[in-house]
Amino acid sequence: FIGPSLIYNLTAESIGVTSVTLKWVVNGSTLGPYTYRVEVVSGTPVKNLTLSDTKAEIAELLPGTLYTFTVFAVAADDETEGEGVSIAQYTRPSQVVDLEAESIGVTSVTLQWVVNDNASDSYSYRVEVVNGTSVRNLTFNETKAEIAELLPGTLYTFTVFAVAADDETEGEGVSIALYTRPSLIYNLTAESIGVTSVTLKWAVNGSDSGSYTYRVEVVNGTDDTPVKNLT
Repeated sequence: FIGPSLIYNLTAESIGVTSVTLKWVVNGSTLGPYTYRVEVVSGTPVKNLTLSDTKAEIAELLPGTLYTFTVFAVAADDETEGEGVSIAQYTRPSQVVDLEAESIGVTSVTLQWVVNDNASDSYSYRVEVVNGTSVRNLTFNETKAEIAELLPGTLYTFTVFAVAADDETEGEGVSIALYTRPSLIYNLTAESIGVTSVTLKWAVNGSDSGSYTYRVEVVNGTDDTPVKNLT
């Protein structure tokens, strides 16, 4: 007879995209040796693994999917089992792919990406927005995100994480670094006008304007083709 409390402290030691490593403790007051049956359930079919150690790497799992793992101690006759102990755990979602900026504005950026997992309909997405020491986290339910309230002409790093249906288990992040567009030039005037030259001056807003350069496009007459571009 195998007592019901033989196995305890069943935990997920590590959680991957297609694998989970379990470990557990066996009550030292009971007699052995034992093997262990691990039942892996996510819908059907049910998978069963037999191990001789109190640790098991369960492979060939689907990303972002909820599994229930139940561990049974098995006596030396390979037949008599103790009461099972269970743990429910999501695998990590896969990384998103094809992360790109659909549009870039002065104070906003719209990102889009793709995710190929079968379970992706249940995912949400965490977008980490970093500018220097400033870090902001936003959550989205679609594979597209408009990030607003940004500073003009500023470098941001955006990192996107897919999150499983437990709102906790995350995939590895994918990053993209982008500048927002500088603010509009204003008060553009001709400071002086000569026979073969014109001196222009203008103003610009923006906390990052000290790092800007300026491109001056020169067009002659009604032809829209620039005669020259100066930086």
